[in-house]
Amino acid sequence: MFLASPLASQSDNAHGTEWYLPVVANCRLYVFEVGMGPDTVVVLHGGPGAEHAYLLPAFDGLEARYHLIFYDQRGSLRSPCPDSLITYPQHIEDLERLRAELGLERLTLAAHSAGTVLAMMYADRFPNRVKGLILFGALQPKSPTTTSDSALQAASDSMASAFFQRPELAATLEREGLNRDSSQLSARQQTFAWRIRFAAVNIFHVDRWRSVRGGKVFYNSGAASAASRTRPAQYDYTSTLAGLDCPVIVIAGDHDFVDMGAVMHRRWASQVPNVQVAVIVDAGHNVWIDAPDEFRRQLIHALRRAAKCR
Repeated sequence: MFLASPLASQSDNAHGTEWYLPVVANCRLYVFEVGMGPDTVVVLHGGPGAEHAYLLPAFDGLEARYHLIFYDQRGSLRSPCPDSLITYPQHIEDLERLRAELGLERLTLAAHSAGTVLAMMYADRFPNRVKGLILFGALQPKSPTTTSDSALQAASDSMASAFFQRPELAATLEREGLNRDSSQLSARQQTFAWRIRFAAVNIFHVDRWRSVRGGKVFYNSGAASAASRTRPAQYDYTSTLAGLDCPVIVIAGDHDFVDMGAVMHRRWASQVPNVQVAVIVDAGHNVWIDAPDEFRRQLIHALRRAAKCR
């Protein structure tokens, strides 16, 4: 069971509560928790340098079954921190501090995009603290072994480039009356045009662009650069994942620009028995927007598997 922080009560959790976790001088993490279920899930946002709120819709409606912990990573929107104090090792230590503050022996981590690298790094550093990993929009391993698949990677990159410029993007801009030079658009229209282009990268169904959140002021490029400088150019945690005694579930859209067709995910996961890859058709990087029902089905399946692992 969840051991409540002194700053939060179970009645608060019915509607969500927020608090701060000091991690070092001049740095504190913004934490948002919601739900009263018996199983706690810590959610890791992407970026790095993004923030947690864009992920809330992906977990909407699960509050009765799970106790959900969202937080802005060090340097992200609600957790300001000097760039000099932002590294991946510090992100890992912050997550460990959060685990201890929550009074949990082991964590179920649900991570998106660059947050999946943080989740795997944490599992590598604290394997006995991980109960289950749910990775969506996941970054694939990078190592001499994976980079040797240059033909597969080149084909994926080529498909991603075409995906970013697909006809649906121009059609959506035209339908919204935004297919003009930016100088001819109002500030409001310029924002909408940018968001449609942003959506075209992250989702398959461009017409759902209004559901894509984040970007612009919600993204701290300085924090992203600071963290990225400390992420190894080569990282491959498949051996770490193979050593975990709980499940690792990868939920991938077949049009996720990170790995178009989920070809690379299928390839590396086939060598790790406790990793399961679920590929969702006609879905992109933000898979829950493109295929909400199927994503929810796969997410609940993954959460149930993690809950059974003790």
